Amino acid sequence: MADNPRKIAYQTLLAAEKNTAHVIDDLLSEALQKCSLNPQEKRWTMELVYGVTRMKLQIDAWIESVYKGRYRKAQHSIKSLLRIGVFQLKYMQTLEHAAINETVALCREVKQAGASKLVNAVLRHIQGIELSQILGSFEEGSKRLSIETSHPEWLIEKWLLRYSRSELLKLCEHNNMPPRIWLRRNVSRVEHTDFETFLESENVSYKQSGLMDSFYQIDSGGSLLNTNEFDQGWFSFQDLAAGLVATLVEAQPGEVIVDACAAPGGKMALMSEMTGGQARILACDASSARLLRVRQNIERLNLKQIEVCQLDASTDQIPEADKILLDVPCSGTGVLSRRPDARWRRQDSDTVALTEIQANILKNSWQSLKPGGVLVYATCTLEPEENWSLIDAQISKLPAAEIEPVRAENLKAYIDERGAFATLPWRDGMDGMFAVKIRKRV
Repeated sequence: MADNPRKIAYQTLLAAEKNTAHVIDDLLSEALQKCSLNPQEKRWTMELVYGVTRMKLQIDAWIESVYKGRYRKAQHSIKSLLRIGVFQLKYMQTLEHAAINETVALCREVKQAGASKLVNAVLRHIQGIELSQILGSFEEGSKRLSIETSHPEWLIEKWLLRYSRSELLKLCEHNNMPPRIWLRRNVSRVEHTDFETFLESENVSYKQSGLMDSFYQIDSGGSLLNTNEFDQGWFSFQDLAAGLVATLVEAQPGEVIVDACAAPGGKMALMSEMTGGQARILACDASSARLLRVRQNIERLNLKQIEVCQLDASTDQIPEADKILLDVPCSGTGVLSRRPDARWRRQDSDTVALTEIQANILKNSWQSLKPGGVLVYATCTLEPEENWSLIDAQISKLPAAEIEPVRAENLKAYIDERGAFATLPWRDGMDGMFAVKIRKRV
């Protein structure tokens, strides 16, 4: 029997629901690699899985409005089936009768035939209910905004302290859309004319970045992974904001550069490509599994003078370096569009542990920076506690440290009032990133 996109979506969502330690990206990637779906079916499955994951809170509000009994106590299998049905019914261009009938049929296919009547009844009730009716049952405030935007209430409350309602809605709308797809051309392997000819031959629409001419925004890129050009290291997938952060290091030939939290290796690769492989780069990470991705990128891109080191940047001794990049672990609130399940995996209480790790990485790494050298501290979070507040709390503990404002002319629109690089997803059309340069005085 041919693979069924809805069945694969169900199995993926069920696995994520049963074990929240699993990242939805990894589960879906593994499922799509094993299945026999065609490219169009794979795209549809991805839309369904990622859509359900992003809109889970709002979908559940719809279901709870008609569900008889305690929906929150329902079996994971029931929740997954209902969410798949509601997402097709309310968010996808699936005909209503098909959304209902196919979900009922799915119940039988995944050995949940006993749930088919329940699923059929709930979906038919929801069919005639508008979102405005659901939201109307809640008073104005963070709870209603949480459901309207399908974001955790604690995060909505945090953001309301510093964003206007209009800005918050734009941010959440951005997070609920599929992420922009960016390619980074490997400048050491292919000229822009040959690369653009390749994209055109693959019928890929592209727009070259005005900030970095090696970056291209494309509409869809899944098919590019199967090309010889990808295998030969012509390009990588990387968001523009991440690339801009890597340029702040200003890597030069002959320098020793440590990328202390390197996995999966995109920034490391960009620094190597920009120096023509003439800088010695040490790519470090605490996770052996994540370092496997780094090694794969080094091999595919044919990068030179890169040494891979497994170490914990918060405690282990880091090799002495002219420059250090710290892309530290963070809450990731600047990349929620790209990581659909991240909003549900975090709690407000995580901030204390995260900032402790970030501070330890910063203080430990600083010891290995040569006098006159530069350290770039970077996150993909919008939260002040992990950005300027952390730097302000730690800068006095770093001997001979001084903030060096970012002065790159092409980044002027993205430099905050204190000289840090800071992007906002809805405003800038790229991931939300923060980066500050700290120089060690001679």
